[in-house]
Amino acid sequence: MTDTQTQDDRVMIRLEGLTKRYPGQSRDAVESLDLEIHEGEIVVFVGPSGCGKTTTMKMINRIIEPSSGRILLDGEDVTRANPDELRRRIGYVIQQIGLFPHLTIGENIATVPRLLGWSKDRIRARVDELLSMVGMPPEEYRDRYPKQLSGGQQQRIGVARALGADPAVLLMDEPFGAIDPITRDRLQNELLRLQSEMRKTIVFVTHDIDEAIKLGDRIAILQEGSRIAQYDTPERILTEPANDFVADFIGRGASLKRLGLTRVSDVALREWPTVAFDTTSEDALELLRRVPESALLVLDPEERPSRWLVARDLREAGTRPLSELGTTADDHLVQPRATLSDVLNELITARHSVSVVVSDAGVYQGVLDFEQIHEAIRDMRATAVDRVREDLRGAS
Repeated sequence: MTDTQTQDDRVMIRLEGLTKRYPGQSRDAVESLDLEIHEGEIVVFVGPSGCGKTTTMKMINRIIEPSSGRILLDGEDVTRANPDELRRRIGYVIQQIGLFPHLTIGENIATVPRLLGWSKDRIRARVDELLSMVGMPPEEYRDRYPKQLSGGQQQRIGVARALGADPAVLLMDEPFGAIDPITRDRLQNELLRLQSEMRKTIVFVTHDIDEAIKLGDRIAILQEGSRIAQYDTPERILTEPANDFVADFIGRGASLKRLGLTRVSDVALREWPTVAFDTTSEDALELLRRVPESALLVLDPEERPSRWLVARDLREAGTRPLSELGTTADDHLVQPRATLSDVLNELITARHSVSVVVSDAGVYQGVLDFEQIHEAIRDMRATAVDRVREDLRGAS
């Protein structure tokens, strides 16, 4: 890196003429691919089935050997390096997770550090650090076995294991493809949270353009043979598709897809009337009479959303505390790294037509509603119109 080169300009992965042709096939599965991936960014490979995106990823860590071309990792040609040593330098997460069922969670995470000869104390410290990082307390999960975890928890452990030896590069091959939609959204947000702390170089394969838009700093839309149809930021791909193939792949509803570019943290939240656990039902009912909203949000002693209360709940409360009234408020919660597309999905079924925004620790921050989503769409349209006018002025 030169003195004037920033970290974001540093090329971590360079593919030069990377080609894969399988025996007996008349066409290349990957056709002379040239690509640069900068340090600290998430690059998403997306395209139709059979376009070669997974084959390309697997050639980066040489699970699949290229027929020709070069792979440079941080400037080093690793095309002919020892493949086992190469893989220990690159984290790898797959859809099937692949945890060893006979090993504990801690032992699974320790797989690569143990192969690298780390001391037991260093391994244990790293295991506990990673479990905490993915939101799974070490004392609770370290000694469990994979079968004792949910699918989403297993996928988190898969990410933790891939980060075991603190690799600079992480490859993720449709890691959330087999997870239910709600858990998938949460895992995507978790990955974005981790990336904000780690700044790894991540290559992510998916067939889902919405996932690519949400996660990618840059997206490579691939055609057959891993030929690049467009390699650009999500915003430019949505607003300026390079050709008909890209436009068709994005499909209709580009305006809605652009909601995946805006984070909750980018939007001004609005307040909602809240009460604490120790508020009396009489005081809560008096507050509800004074506000335009039809319900109150009860916050627990840690200021986390707990219950929704409507007037009927309070009138029939008797001597019961607020914590026993109404309906639960622990659904339809979103965190600052969620996108407005996530929020819109939640709003469709939200009980009071709002999504409650909480911090990473679950503390109440505010709410988002349909009007705020509508306003964001209007702003996006205005920005797009301004960009077109600016381009026209530049061309004249």
